[in-house]
Amino acid sequence: MSKTSNIETKMAKLRELVAWFEGDEFRLEQANEKFVAATKLAKEIETELSEMKNTITVLKESFDK
Repeated sequence: MSKTSNIETKMAKLRELVAWFEGDEFRLEQANEKFVAATKLAKEIETELSEMKNTITVLKESFDK
């Protein structure tokens, strides 16, 4: 699986979790678990996007030389 599709998959899951908080199925008993999962996904997405940005920057610099 490519990095991009991995990020897209995680973002889709994060959107599902956020929608759960806004939906009719919201249950306070499950909120903490869902919030922890959403936070973890958001951090993973942020890390992967940062890695992609670094790779793009390095590639761009090599073309600028």
